[in-house]
Amino acid sequence: MALIGDIRKRSGLLVAIIGIALAAFILGDLLSNRSPRRGVNTIGEINGEPILATVFNQRVEENIEARKANSGNENLSADEQFQTRQSTWDQLVNETLLMKQVEKLGLTVSKQELDDQIRGINPHMYIQQSFRDPQTGIFDPATVLNFLQNLDNIDPQMKQRYLMIEKAIKEDRLNTKYSNLISKAYYIPTAFAKRDHEAKNTKIKARFYGAAYTSIADSLITLTDKDYQKFYKENKHRYQQEASRDIEYVTFDILPSADDREKTTNEVQNLYAEFVETQNVVSFVNTTSDVRYDSTWLKRGSLPYQLDSVMFNSEPGVTYGPFLENNVYTIGRLVDVQTRPDSLRASHILISYAGTNVNPDTKLTKLQASAKADSVLNVVKNNAAKFDELAATINDDQTAARSNGDLNWFVDGAMVAPFNAAVLNGRVGDIVKVETQFGFHIIKITGKTTPNRKVRVAMVKRSIEPSSRTIQDIYTQASQFAIEAKNADGFNKLIEEKAYTKRLAERISIDQNNLPGVPQAREIVRWSFNKDNEIGDISQVFDIEGRYLVAILKEKREKGFATIDQLKEFVEPLVKRDKKAEQLIAEINKNITSLADLDKGYLALDMKADTSEVSFSAANLPGYGREEQVIGILFSMKPGEMSKPIKGNQAVFVVVADEIIPAPPKDDFTTDQRSLSNSFRSRTQRESVEALKRKAKIEDNRLMFY
Repeated sequence: MALIGDIRKRSGLLVAIIGIALAAFILGDLLSNRSPRRGVNTIGEINGEPILATVFNQRVEENIEARKANSGNENLSADEQFQTRQSTWDQLVNETLLMKQVEKLGLTVSKQELDDQIRGINPHMYIQQSFRDPQTGIFDPATVLNFLQNLDNIDPQMKQRYLMIEKAIKEDRLNTKYSNLISKAYYIPTAFAKRDHEAKNTKIKARFYGAAYTSIADSLITLTDKDYQKFYKENKHRYQQEASRDIEYVTFDILPSADDREKTTNEVQNLYAEFVETQNVVSFVNTTSDVRYDSTWLKRGSLPYQLDSVMFNSEPGVTYGPFLENNVYTIGRLVDVQTRPDSLRASHILISYAGTNVNPDTKLTKLQASAKADSVLNVVKNNAAKFDELAATINDDQTAARSNGDLNWFVDGAMVAPFNAAVLNGRVGDIVKVETQFGFHIIKITGKTTPNRKVRVAMVKRSIEPSSRTIQDIYTQASQFAIEAKNADGFNKLIEEKAYTKRLAERISIDQNNLPGVPQAREIVRWSFNKDNEIGDISQVFDIEGRYLVAILKEKREKGFATIDQLKEFVEPLVKRDKKAEQLIAEINKNITSLADLDKGYLALDMKADTSEVSFSAANLPGYGREEQVIGILFSMKPGEMSKPIKGNQAVFVVVADEIIPAPPKDDFTTDQRSLSNSFRSRTQRESVEALKRKAKIEDNRLMFY
């Protein structure tokens, strides 16, 4: 039942919203009293414009609720909430930068334009997605008009969601206009298109003589600080970096001790004896089990294999267990056995009344709704053909009304209890009246699958968990390690003495939430980026998802250019390559000074000779890979000319331009112009906001809050 299922889901959502409100209240108090910088209430600044923490938090909650609604999940995981917070920041940055440009340019979205995007012939995709029939997947414009006519009377939460969609449509239109201004302003002159055509199609027949760097063993190369400094000076611009950290860490898993296991085993044995004798099974399960009583009727194969055969071949009252699986003890007791269908099918007409919150327009009292339902029941019993017509016209379940009241097949137990019982206990073809919390239903039973033997089983589950004493002992162990470590030498010495496993997390970014093998590690990330911490500092004990963790800060990288010390390990092969290039260039200059020397010289130096046709737009040299500099120099040469030694990526080259093959003549460059324009315009969609970000002054204080 679409409406009933939706309302049942909303009850969980209401609980989640209340929880969020409480969390926001508590978080606000924490931020006001425990913020690293007293009095700070901004999450960041964008070109001097502050982003208040309260505004940011409100937007985060809105996006969380939207994500829940779109996914159909009432709860988001911690990772999903973190990702939503991250994307909300990106959203605010993009909006702020874009709106500033839009304001300068005087771009607007008129009321008429917005209305056309919502109620026009071809509405915005956000409207089409939001007002699509969940059963057919078809967009119905009439639904939009009906919704807008009743906007002031609908559920406030639904209204707020619509206003968010309207705001998103307006922002999307402004974004599109801004992007179009940039992309449409781009023009490719014929001369540019011709030049591009020539670069792609002009070719040179050339000879390549390569002295590979691998011809000199790495062991023969000795590097000095001067070599590294030279490389760094020439290539520093290539090594810009974002802020990151390296840490090493040790984890102390919080696991039950042998005493904890023995204690739980004894408790479960005692529970078994009590479970066998108890008369109030439901109350016993709810007061002793880790999981509350589940009254679901189960079919064969849906129980744990230890229970399945026993429960389906016994009489009510039999008790089995305890058995241990995945550190959980289970005891099962057969409560009831029935022959029931797996699935049911029915159609219904719902008559709601004021107070049920199903139809906000209804003015009927409960008595009036009951009388109306009786009247409808009499009509459809006397003329069954009338059922579909009435189900489509007077049905307060609007979703079911679109299918003439048909709810399709549903699993036994999926509906609210009175509705489910009426369909289960009736016969196919019966039409009955039933009352639920949503009003009065006229139900036509239209189908049942073949009944099967089903059981209702009460299960007592007890997990083997660490006791408070065990948890305290493990915490003491972790604390003692953190205190005794003191520095990097002590950290490594203790790990070796106690045979702990040391783990490494490299290049942790400031917006990271997890570490390798350690989910929800945000507090560790925040600690690693604390400005007061230095390399070699030992952390406090972190309580992370069922374990304690102690870390040491191994490396700090700040935003900007990497230092030579940070790069040494990574650039060593490149510095060696440059030293090899110096040696190879010296040898080539000694043996090859002109074209006349080439044939003997390249053989004497064991250089590899190749011939190929190469275009200027190519990046790869056949047999070597990317060698743009070599190709660029080749196209600066005249036919018959030999180059000086060229330091490439894989070898030192000598090249000879034997023949230039001009690009084929062309008169019409329209296609080339269109291709270049389209390429640029597609880039503007992706890169316009990124360009604004690079130019903007953005201060991000999220680390102080989250």
